[in-house]
This record gives sequence, C-alpha cells and structure tokens, in this order.
Amino acid sequence: MTEYSRPEWLSRYQDFKSLCSDVCGEFIRFYLTTGCDQISYTHSQNTEGLPTYSCRLSSDDGAVLLLPLDDWRERMDEVPELVRAWLVEHSDLKGFKPSESHYQGDRYWFEKWQLANPW
Repeated sequence: MTEYSRPEWLSRYQDFKSLCSDVCGEFIRFYLTTGCDQISYTHSQNTEGLPTYSCRLSSDDGAVLLLPLDDWRERMDEVPELVRAWLVEHSDLKGFKPSESHYQGDRYWFEKWQLANPW
C-alpha cells in the first residue's frame, strides 16, 4: 500500500485558508465587539491586484497591512498577535458603540473599547 502524499498546491491553499481565518477572525471579533468601522478586510480571492494568497487590512488613516502567505507561511503563529497590534495602532475606538446583538464580545477588544470610552 502506498502512502498518500498531499500535493504542495493543496498544502499551500490550506495554509492560505488558515491565514484568512486568523486575520478575518480577529477583524470580526474587533468589529463586532467595538463597532469600529475604520478598518476593512479583504483577501486575494475576491480582490484583484493583491498578491496571490494574501490578506489585507486597510485603515481610514491610510495604513495597510498586507499579509502574503509566502511571507508568513513558516510563522503563522505570529499572525494573530500582529493583527491585534496593527488594529490597536490604526483604530480610534473613542465614540464607537457596538451594535446590539447576542454576541458577548471578545474580552480583549471589550477592554480596549472600555479604555477608549470610559463611563
């Protein structure tokens, strides 16, 4: 019986999906918890002009965080913390209010929102 060897293209695609999950997941937690709409997210499968297998966060202040898979594939564990730090640096949570929903919110982002909006 021969051992299955996963093709490189499939491994690369699955790694891209993991990258998207990390970046978009943090973005969604940020947005749903804070209501801040100063940041937008996209990826290369739905936006022309981006490098193949990449994710991008853009801020109203003009900053862009572009994460090409090839640059991050060997250090994917660093992506969530990088995205969090970038979101903190390029957003101003003051005055934003989360929309009412059943979502409890992410504790990290709720604390950041509270600091920017003291009662």
